[in-house]
Amino acid sequence: MRRRLLDIIHRFYLDAISRLPPAEFRRTTGLARGLHVGGHCFGPLHPVHNIVVNSIWYAAAFPVRRPAGSDDEDEANALLSTDGIARICHRSLDGLVAALRDLCPSLSNGDALWRLFSTSADLTAAVALANGVSKSINYLSKVLVPSSPHEPSVSPLMLSAQVLDCIASQKQQFKGIGNQVVNVVNMALQQYTQRSGEQLKLHSVCGASLLMEEGLENCYHINFLAYHEGSGSAVGAPVLFFTEAIILSCYETDIRLCVPVDPVTDIGCCFACESNRKMVVHPCYDEYLGGLEFQEDEVDYGSDFPSPLDVDYIFFDADRDSAFANYLWRDSTDH
Repeated sequence: MRRRLLDIIHRFYLDAISRLPPAEFRRTTGLARGLHVGGHCFGPLHPVHNIVVNSIWYAAAFPVRRPAGSDDEDEANALLSTDGIARICHRSLDGLVAALRDLCPSLSNGDALWRLFSTSADLTAAVALANGVSKSINYLSKVLVPSSPHEPSVSPLMLSAQVLDCIASQKQQFKGIGNQVVNVVNMALQQYTQRSGEQLKLHSVCGASLLMEEGLENCYHINFLAYHEGSGSAVGAPVLFFTEAIILSCYETDIRLCVPVDPVTDIGCCFACESNRKMVVHPCYDEYLGGLEFQEDEVDYGSDFPSPLDVDYIFFDADRDSAFANYLWRDSTDH
């Protein structure tokens, strides 16, 4: 098991090396030293990303100070030390085991090796496996925001009845719209799977625009992510979809289009969505409503959002959103 883990970790180093600029490896005081000495694969990120970050950090934090009178050239060839890479692989594995046993004291050395092997040497995933939680939100939260024993107390924000009613009403409204959109997406995905034969499950809805142009009532353009299912679990990266749907009634929806889209290559655009300032990826190879041709000066591409958004209500924090609460209070008194 240890040998197979070392093989996995070695592949991480080869991947990380391929991502780093080769010219930096020709400087003996640069990334080559950072990689060999401090570029361990453990940390809060994916192992490959940990190697890259740790190598860059070590090279920057501990630069080489040459002995007085040394005339060594600060250049090396493209050959990295094979033994040095093997050593950092072993050190990384030892560090992974030590870190996992420190975070999960009940594990034996063998238990730690098994969990690391089961999660392809990913420390955060191994901690999650040991604790029976998902990868690993609790661990990352503690690493990124350590608890402070002397946090100052915050006076609770006193909210008027009008503000509370406004927030509750908007939350309910957005919940209703959300349920409607998810129902539309599930119908679209069901039709797509029946047509394609692929087994797909909804991951999340990541963009929805209700078209406001004349003659386009109750027409939605929606982006959602769905993943393939194999033996009851997710397989591969989620696929991004675009769907156009017209809600005819509470019980009937016309799914006009549902196709996979690539956010890099698909550059289709829609005047109605642009006017709504909705970032929805449209296909460039299918027809859809909303207007495909328009002048850029006909829409507002500004980054300023002066009016409250749905997230301001949904994620309202009474401890930190006093400015938003004051805005709502002023707005309620003006009417």
